[in-house]
Amino acid sequence: MQPEVPTANVSDDAVVARLYDLARQGDTATREYQLLDYVIQKRLQQTYGGEYTRAAYAA
Repeated sequence: MQPEVPTANVSDDAVVARLYDLARQGDTATREYQLLDYVIQKRLQQTYGGEYTRAAYAA
């Protein structure tokens, strides 16, 4: 999956699998990782509603 390719037609499974692969490889600072993270968060928000905030995950 190319980082600049729109993900509207990509399945949830493929997006999560690619994000997982990047995380396993330690490539979490790449543009592709950031894009996939954004796509997953938007899809979760569309599915479950509410507002996503990163502060909720602070330790």
